[in-house]
Amino acid sequence: MCKKLILVIFLPLMSTIYAQSDMDIYGYAQTSYLYFNNSYDPYPPEGEENYKYHNMGVGQLNLFFSKNFGDDFSAFINFEFINNFSSDKNFGSFNLQEAYLKWDYRNFLKVKFGMIIPQFNNLFEIYNRTPLLPYLIRPKLYDATSGNLVDIFDILPQRALLQINGSIPVDALNFEYSMFLGNPPNKFISSSNNDLLPGYVAYGQSAENYLSYGGRFGTRIGDLRLGISGTIDKDNRRNFMKNSDEETADLGDLDRYRIGTDLSFKLGDFELNAEYLMVKTSLTSDIQDSLNIWNELDPYFVGNSFDKTFYYAALQYNATDRWNFYVMYDYLNDKVDPYYFGLDGYYGYHIGSAYYINDSVILKLQYNKNFARYDTGEEVNPVKKYSENNYAAGVSITF
Repeated sequence: MCKKLILVIFLPLMSTIYAQSDMDIYGYAQTSYLYFNNSYDPYPPEGEENYKYHNMGVGQLNLFFSKNFGDDFSAFINFEFINNFSSDKNFGSFNLQEAYLKWDYRNFLKVKFGMIIPQFNNLFEIYNRTPLLPYLIRPKLYDATSGNLVDIFDILPQRALLQINGSIPVDALNFEYSMFLGNPPNKFISSSNNDLLPGYVAYGQSAENYLSYGGRFGTRIGDLRLGISGTIDKDNRRNFMKNSDEETADLGDLDRYRIGTDLSFKLGDFELNAEYLMVKTSLTSDIQDSLNIWNELDPYFVGNSFDKTFYYAALQYNATDRWNFYVMYDYLNDKVDPYYFGLDGYYGYHIGSAYYINDSVILKLQYNKNFARYDTGEEVNPVKKYSENNYAAGVSITF
């Protein structure tokens, strides 16, 4: 079925390509080798081990189609393949990431309509443009290859339907703005695993009257760029898992908002990029009391808050036009999921380098060490310290 679906998607596109010679087709691919090992101190929790494994292959491939219609109108489509995608072997994932019509009236007014990765903080719009980044392992919130481990789009904003943005120059300053709206988050979208309003709503469509709102406002002066972003949406907690026995409770739909800030700066051969994101969910006192009780009974699997925090800072040194080195620190925490993020969050540092063979091929090396702590609830040594090492080498390609 999946193979037929992909053919249905791509055959009309290929027909269009032959019929319209000014269709632009290009893509990005990132392939890598990674060695992983981890360690628990003083010893692993029950059911866990100190693991070692090797991984190699295509972590991400994006295929783009763009078309200029004239009169300031254009269209853009972005297909994404993750983790050695194979429908035959059920590897990885295949997604329609973006598909929109764009109207570039002037620099101060640009409009997108369709499926859009909205402007939010600095990295979100380009996180899947792997050759534009020196990293093999991206900052934790943006690493799409770990999507089945962390639902990053429950932390980041999700796709927008309409976005209006632009920049307004005032002397040496450029003021930037973006406003967007879209469907509610993915948990409100009907699917075979989440059949909402059967008989009324088709899979892939929203089953609620909620909308998501957001935007970014910032300024740019020379090589300094600052911004603040925000969104308002809702969090579907109708089937909240309250313990490791998979018992659930209906906490309803909760109001949620995000606040983010971003900074990028260049000075000589150095570049600094940093972001901060905070996600807050409004809880009644009854819900908070329930979370506290469930957390006390099962602290390894259930958190006592829905708050989320992410930040990273990366300092890059451009040794030559082709060769750079960088160090990075990143932190990610979703307090409702201590099984993955632990007591203090999941955090670590990166050291890496990228070498540009030419405009299309980039060699990359990276080392990443992460840390966390876990309360397993055991009578003896309940708190375990955790660390892991990731050694990666790979190449990003533009084609």
